[in-house]
Amino acid sequence: MLLLAALALADDTLFLGEGPERTQLSDLLASGSVVGRSGGIVGQLREGAVLPRIPGLVAIDELREGVVRLHLRPGSDDLGIARTLHDNDAFLWVHPDLLLNLVPHRVPNDPLFADQWHHDNTGQGGRTAGVDINGPAAWDLATGAGVIIAVVDSGVQLDHPDLVVTSGPDFVDDDDDASPGADSSGPHGTGVAGIAAARGDDGDGLAGVAWEAEVYAVRLIGGSTTTSDLYEAFTRSVDAGAGVLNNSWGFGGCGSVGDSAIFSMMFNYAERKGRGGLGSVVVFSAGNDGCDNSDDPMLSNEAAVVVAALEWWDERASYSNWGDDVSIAAPTALLTTDITPGGYGSYGSDDAYYDGFSGTSGAAPVVSGVVALMLEANPRATSEQVRDVLCQTATRNDLAGAGWDAAGRSPYYGCGRIDAAAAVATIADVAPEAPVPRLGRDRVFADHVLLAWEAAADADGDVVGYAVEWWLDADDEHAQTLNLTDELVDLSGTFTVDDHVAWRVSALDPWGSGPWSDESRFVVVEPEEVEVPATDTGAASPRGCSSTGAGSVPLAALLLSAALARRRAR
Repeated sequence: MLLLAALALADDTLFLGEGPERTQLSDLLASGSVVGRSGGIVGQLREGAVLPRIPGLVAIDELREGVVRLHLRPGSDDLGIARTLHDNDAFLWVHPDLLLNLVPHRVPNDPLFADQWHHDNTGQGGRTAGVDINGPAAWDLATGAGVIIAVVDSGVQLDHPDLVVTSGPDFVDDDDDASPGADSSGPHGTGVAGIAAARGDDGDGLAGVAWEAEVYAVRLIGGSTTTSDLYEAFTRSVDAGAGVLNNSWGFGGCGSVGDSAIFSMMFNYAERKGRGGLGSVVVFSAGNDGCDNSDDPMLSNEAAVVVAALEWWDERASYSNWGDDVSIAAPTALLTTDITPGGYGSYGSDDAYYDGFSGTSGAAPVVSGVVALMLEANPRATSEQVRDVLCQTATRNDLAGAGWDAAGRSPYYGCGRIDAAAAVATIADVAPEAPVPRLGRDRVFADHVLLAWEAAADADGDVVGYAVEWWLDADDEHAQTLNLTDELVDLSGTFTVDDHVAWRVSALDPWGSGPWSDESRFVVVEPEEVEVPATDTGAASPRGCSSTGAGSVPLAALLLSAALARRRAR
């Protein structure tokens, strides 16, 4: 019995996902990225499930989509309780709420650069001409106005003179003041924010890539961080309206931290809930360990935009991680904002700025800024479309050493060096205007229901069709939608007499739907019959046509015939 008890105490396994695969906590601790357990438990309840009786449970935090954080009495066996709950039907997955060691991706001692060469480099200072993101041409189309960039980092100086910042949560001090802490990582988030969104065109300081975007600050680095904190950092950023989530941090090293189910849930939440269902774009730095990071469970998510770092000579920075998950490359070692006073240093005599912000930490917010420009240029673009355009418009670089494959991908640069101007120009689009319905009657015959509208005006001229939606006033929750290529739809026979029908129409282009027209309404009535004057059967029919003879013809048939004739004439 004593031996069995000893074996039980020695069991440090946990289930990170839904399946039966166990992970050794000792292996996670050895990687250096997991530094311990918070003493609590995190898991996802099945829909409608009732939380079972849990020994030592003192409090419950309900997060989102069934994710719960369970606070246990000090000294409770969180590992053992989590293993037991894994076999309980109430949970989809459950494991101890791990303490993670998040480190900012930066190399602070890289050479300094005298200006913001990454925007528009013309070869001054001995640099290779043209190795930049082609920023000014992108600004002709967008500057990031109306887009929120969540900087999930060490906090951001909320009153920096060159930033517009809204404070989100601080998961280190557990409050709602996301100002930087006093630790060495404190200035990191302010520098990241400046690269992405420092205020431009204001006669002061410098310009971020998206210099009219706003920053939503989340402090996640600077102390113990849990897996549930990480989940909340994502979900609260999305709920705050962030179109882009910048993550210039990682777990340190290229060892696996275990594939917790909460990682995929974070991305899924951003994809499904972000921007009203269009998706928030999640950007991650690739890391600064000079190794293959293909086993990182977060960076391997298909929704992650993983950014490698480029030096000014258009080649990978020696520390920049590589692998199958790298999406794109961007410049680093940049001039950006700094904490005032203090921080990493100063630019000249101004401690509000710092030159030489390096690592993949500096590259990631370049991409986040470009994404913000793209979202302003086309607010209807989905996160998947943004990722596709980023890749399609990237420039192949380092042709000799990149290892480009037949599919046009490099393990060091992904799709290549980011091109802001090409990406923004490719995705830029103006939505078609709302069509104008042509149905002017409030009573329509049941056997003759033709809905028609004027062709929608569209500045881009790329209308590909129309969506028509109709419903009965008594059942507006069950609308019917039909996609068409013409400005007319025949719904004869669809409705019955006395139906009160409402309908509207919108124009479609390759990026989706434009605004809906105003609603039109009509009541369905019985067809009317009208007397048609009898013709003289002895008279010759004009042009050889046969006569119809005396009788009555439904008015609806006459109207339908006339409408179809007009349609053919067009």
